[in-house]
Order: sequence, then structure tokens, then C-alpha cells
Amino acid sequence: MKIYNLNIRGLGGGTKGRYLRRCFSVEEVELVCLQETKTAEVTDTKIFSLWGDNNVGWIHNGGINGSGSLLSMWRREAFTFESHSMGRGYIAVVGIHVRSAQRCCVVNVYAACNLKEKKILWEELASYKATSQIEVWCFCGDFNAIRSRSERKGVDQGAFSSEIRGFNDFIESNLLFDLPIMGKKYTWFKANGTAKSRIDRVLV
Repeated sequence: MKIYNLNIRGLGGGTKGRYLRRCFSVEEVELVCLQETKTAEVTDTKIFSLWGDNNVGWIHNGGINGSGSLLSMWRREAFTFESHSMGRGYIAVVGIHVRSAQRCCVVNVYAACNLKEKKILWEELASYKATSQIEVWCFCGDFNAIRSRSERKGVDQGAFSSEIRGFNDFIESNLLFDLPIMGKKYTWFKANGTAKSRIDRVLV
């Protein structure tokens, strides 16, 4: 399955829309996970514009007045939607990937910066997975967490030991594989370049 994952930082106007439509078309994307739409509500009209046509299914989690909002979309002829679940910081979409005939769950994640809230999210996702009969999983998005100190630069490292342990425990206890990154080592950069982190990833 071709999954497109992006922290969009606001759906914005025409420039972002044109960029997304071009990416979806060129890459022949089958399912999309966007984080930080920064809007509490979206409409069919907005979705059809982003996708380029109306052959799309979608679920939006508006977060808290747009903060922490998520959008999952899929090409209807490529993914047969069955059900979804959502909570603070995630949308889980269950369905059949048509080409492989494989039933799967794709979880779009946007975690809070607060460690307490991250731990709640990890526990909720682990519980959801443990009580499901689905065998194929993909968790993707902005986890706002690192797995080792080498994944964060320019920030005081003293406060991250608990985060690193907790995030690694979540990954390992749920039998997930952290897909290796290609290209740049970091996925978030402070505007002035003084800090950077790898906080976006795909776990399968």
C-alpha cells in the first residue's frame, strides 16, 4: 500500500492544495495521513479539492478546536473502508487493501508534547491493538518522541530518558518495526536551525 504521511501545519490555501494534489497523483497514493490540519471541521468540498476528485473516503479528527487535528483519506478503488476509531491524538482506519486483499489498520498519529499525554496515547493505542483481530498494522505520523539521544540535537537532553524508555517500550511490546528513514536524518527543524529532532516515523 502506498501511504503518504505529512505534518501539514495547516491545510492553508491554494498553494498547499496544489502541492498535495500533485503528490497524490504523481505518487499514485492509496491512503493519506495528515497531521495538524489546524481546523476543527472540514467538508466534502474541501476534501474533493485536496484529492483532485470525489473518489475519496475520509475521516477527520478535529482535535481541540483544531489543535492536534488529523485527517485520513483513501482512494476508494484501492482501499475498502470497514470501520474507524479515534481518540485524542489518533485516527485508526480499518479496511481491505484491494490489490493485496489484505485486511489492515492504518493509524494516523499526532502526539502531544507533554510526556503524561504521550503515555496515555501509547497505552490507548496498545490496548486498541491488543483487543483487535487484525494482523497487519501501520502507525504513522508525528509521535513527538525520540528513540535515542542521537535523534534530537540542540535541546537539553536531560529530560528525555523517560520518554525514550516509554516510546521504545511501546514499539517493542507491540511487536512493531520502525521503518528506516531515507534522506535527511531529522524530520523537524527549529526555524533558526538551532534545534532538530526525528519525531515523525512509520511503525509497522
